[in-house]
Amino acid sequence: MPYSDCCSSIVPESTPDYHYYPTYKSFGPFREYETGYYYSGIANRILNSNITRFLDSFLFRIRSVYRTDRDGVFKIESSLMFQSPYYVGNMVYRQDVSLSSPFNLKLQGFWSEPSGKLCMVGTGSAYSKEGKLLAPAAVLKLSNVKNFNNITSLITGTLVSVSLSNDKDYFEPVSLLMIPQLGYNYTFVSEEFVDSFSGESDHLQGLPYNVQPRRSFCSIISTSRNVFNLQSTTSCSPGKNCLPFGGVVGNLPSVMSLTRLEYCSEFERKVRLLIEFHNANYVAFYHTFNPNSTMIGEGFWDDKRNQLCVFVCRILDIAESWSNARVGDCTTRLTLWFPAILSLRKTSRMVGQISTNKTLNDSGYFKTVEFQSTENRVERVPGLKYEYTEMERVYNSCPRKKPARNEGERYPTGANFVDMKFDMSLKSSDGKTGWGSALPLCEGDQLYNQNLHRMSAPPSSWPVRTALSSPVNISYEIGITLRPAPKVDGGVVLYNLTRREKVEITAEGIYDADTGALCMVGCRKMVSNNQVSRNGSMDCEILLNFQFPPLKPNKFRGYIKGSIESKRKKSDPLYFNPLTVSSAAYSAEQARESVRTMDVQIIMVLISNSLVCIFAGLQLYHVKKNPEVLSFISLVLLVILTLGCMIPLLLNFEALFSKKQGQNSILVHSTEWIELNEVIVRIITTVALMLQFRLLQLALSARSDDENQRGLWFAEKMTLLVTVSIYVVGAFVTVLVNWWKHSPVVVNQHSHSPEVVVLSSHTAEYRQYSTWKDLKSYAGLILDGFLLPQILLNIFSNSRENTLCRSFYVGTTFIRLLPHVYDLCSNHNYIQLKETYIFVNPGEDFFSTAWDVCIPLAVLLFAAIIYLQQRFGGRCILPGRFREFKAYEQVPVIENHDLSEIPAC
Repeated sequence: MPYSDCCSSIVPESTPDYHYYPTYKSFGPFREYETGYYYSGIANRILNSNITRFLDSFLFRIRSVYRTDRDGVFKIESSLMFQSPYYVGNMVYRQDVSLSSPFNLKLQGFWSEPSGKLCMVGTGSAYSKEGKLLAPAAVLKLSNVKNFNNITSLITGTLVSVSLSNDKDYFEPVSLLMIPQLGYNYTFVSEEFVDSFSGESDHLQGLPYNVQPRRSFCSIISTSRNVFNLQSTTSCSPGKNCLPFGGVVGNLPSVMSLTRLEYCSEFERKVRLLIEFHNANYVAFYHTFNPNSTMIGEGFWDDKRNQLCVFVCRILDIAESWSNARVGDCTTRLTLWFPAILSLRKTSRMVGQISTNKTLNDSGYFKTVEFQSTENRVERVPGLKYEYTEMERVYNSCPRKKPARNEGERYPTGANFVDMKFDMSLKSSDGKTGWGSALPLCEGDQLYNQNLHRMSAPPSSWPVRTALSSPVNISYEIGITLRPAPKVDGGVVLYNLTRREKVEITAEGIYDADTGALCMVGCRKMVSNNQVSRNGSMDCEILLNFQFPPLKPNKFRGYIKGSIESKRKKSDPLYFNPLTVSSAAYSAEQARESVRTMDVQIIMVLISNSLVCIFAGLQLYHVKKNPEVLSFISLVLLVILTLGCMIPLLLNFEALFSKKQGQNSILVHSTEWIELNEVIVRIITTVALMLQFRLLQLALSARSDDENQRGLWFAEKMTLLVTVSIYVVGAFVTVLVNWWKHSPVVVNQHSHSPEVVVLSSHTAEYRQYSTWKDLKSYAGLILDGFLLPQILLNIFSNSRENTLCRSFYVGTTFIRLLPHVYDLCSNHNYIQLKETYIFVNPGEDFFSTAWDVCIPLAVLLFAAIIYLQQRFGGRCILPGRFREFKAYEQVPVIENHDLSEIPAC
């Protein structure tokens, strides 16, 4: 497509200097990659921003910039990539952008630095609404592309098809809008404009930004979207001027997001912001750009008031086309600060307000709107305090219980964050179920360190304070997700996984360390989708009661139990049915015990695997001295032992030494210690596998080389048939029992237990998981009975050979006894996390008091039988009448030359 036909009147074509190096990847206000927004109207054949829920943005990538023979004119080669509503994909920065976009263009043209105009032409590819591949050709025209910009600078333009309207590659004109990033000069941030912020927020003292965890000024607002909930000081609804949009926006937004733009100055403490308003259904990444509800600001940090003060301007002249858009009306002011005092109704990490310099009679006037961060995670910083405001209600609603006199029974003191935080499952009387978490915010006048579980030090180094005078004031942040009651259709339980109700509750009350009782009053936030919520719109008629278990609970008592209920009348629209709460308690003391247990289990794993290598080596030495016994070793036994070493390696031993511990658990143990032992265990297990495989190879080779061992092969086949039959029947019984235990009827019966609230889950998924878990446990049981195939082979072959050396079968029996003896001697008063079970998992079906007694007895019995068989014969354990039974007869082989000696009939 000739450039002169479309762009000569805008930027005349010039001769580029291709020999000048280096070529640039940026020019004017553009970096190599720049993002902009587009509007294509409703009837566009390729792009339609009104019907897509994806980003209506484009990516402008600069490929090359060349000087030309004219001063101030540069040749530009670039790519333009759109996100289309008819193609689900993401814009990614790749070398070949044509692979990343359904509508992309390769463009070339010229930019005039003095006029700030850019004109380019090119062709590309796109998809129609029907999914057909097109080859559109277009001309791109941009204005205000200048080297120096300020808050009012806005790059606008159009993308126009050069095809005829009846051509299949034609598309309707597209309006473009970009915010310049480079060459920015601050306009309002100067001494003459600072006084315009004096007003309502003067008395609201905040904390300095440099005491916050991230400490730097530019980290106050990140480059990703920071979301805030809007709160009006008066009633606000559509039709009223509650925000600086007049009547342009139909439904009033209830959420605001701030995004930091380029040119944040850490030294001068100046920042540029993109301010967007959305409804409550706003999703952080997938949203469309609406210039009518988007503002641009530049701000500075005020040291006197410890506030971020931002001058805010609107984007104006937005109609059906964005080509004439401009920035103006800079009368809006935004202030943001870190509150120094938290309370039941105010727990946000960042708060602020939006106001205007206009008077009541001016057009566009609106009353001050407050906002607070949706990120309520509070981190302990100098100067931050919590103020209890509802303690009178607490004392009236929470009578103190008399402590029970049980000697040696202790409850969490309340001074440790790990002791007091807990996850929970919930169930209401109307069938709703849910889950949530409770994070302690403050105890007495001390804020908890909520980042404690992120520390790299082990729990033994966690700070432990002395016991508190009981009872003590305490506050919490509680997040809950509820789902409706399941429906039963034809005996099938159906769950609606899409309808979920999220509830945020802040609570304060008293905790009694003598009884473990926690009683609080709470407030839940009320959120409206289509309007700015009124300041203080919270339901504070909520009572929360929780009972913590002792630090060393008895069996079935290691659960936090409690309730969340509304104190309103049932006729009140804000009333909700009581929620029953249950949670597995896990304190810092239990965490320390778990770490000690994990250390012991790691050592046990290392010892066990080392012993496997030693005993396998002794057996190899035994068969080297007595090679005639190789043919009498059961191949089934050797296969079982070999698989017992191979499977953990194939299934990735990280499942045992899980790196997830550092991510999902409150136990942050020494990562280097665990990784080192993981490597050692892998090496030892590999060595054991090689030794076991060598035994199998020697036995198989000896059996194959001896042509007179057909009887032993027959006995081996009978051994295989019997053992496989036993294993299959055992596996079937295990799966059947497991299926019955976790059937919906049994689960529902247990769910009514007053001790534990059981959340229903998808039956098929749960059954698949527990079946796999029980099959793994059953595989361990097979390994425990590793001597069974040798016992059967000795019976069928009536062998009395000293096949297995005593150190091998006795030593391996000892290794199989270790987990069960350890489980019997372990302290199960503590609730262990699943990730800490490295050597023994008491939750598995074959680890319990009964199994820990029965399995070792059976294993010892098998070892005794092997001893008797190798001394008195394979059938010595059978009754007398079966001892003469022969499983096979050795038939003499008749050679051909002997046939002539047989007399004729």
